[in-house]
Amino acid sequence: MFPEITDGSAPTTLAAIERFERDRGLTLPDLYRQFLLATNGGVPSNQTFSIGGMALNPTGSVQVFFGIGVRWPTTELAYAYDLYAGGLPEGVVPIAGDGSGNYVCLDLRQGADRVAFWDKRHFWGTGEWRESDLYHVANSFEEFIAALRPNPY
Repeated sequence: MFPEITDGSAPTTLAAIERFERDRGLTLPDLYRQFLLATNGGVPSNQTFSIGGMALNPTGSVQVFFGIGVRWPTTELAYAYDLYAGGLPEGVVPIAGDGSGNYVCLDLRQGADRVAFWDKRHFWGTGEWRESDLYHVANSFEEFIAALRPNPY
């Protein structure tokens, strides 16, 4: 069900996930919580995905999924979320990096668990969030995982 993960970290716990949620006033989708318990982030064997509506870059890549209590601070779920807590709308949670400074995010607004790609180019220059920089990728985390494909390069 979940992608094969390499270069992962030690397993996380349900208590650690609940602490992350409680400290940030979030409720993560059940399947994403299961993903964290099963993999705790890392590099997926299938990395690429389609980005709907992004004409100049219709294919994205997951360099690394973030985890909880991982060995590399920049791949820590809390680090990514807290870094942009003042710039992202409430309910948008960065869950993976693409290696170019952009993020794959859970979009938990409106009670959904959609997945979106956050193109941060505008944000880098201005520090300003724009809804137009968030591109729809999948209607759920499950759909996103199922859509990941091998990197053709």
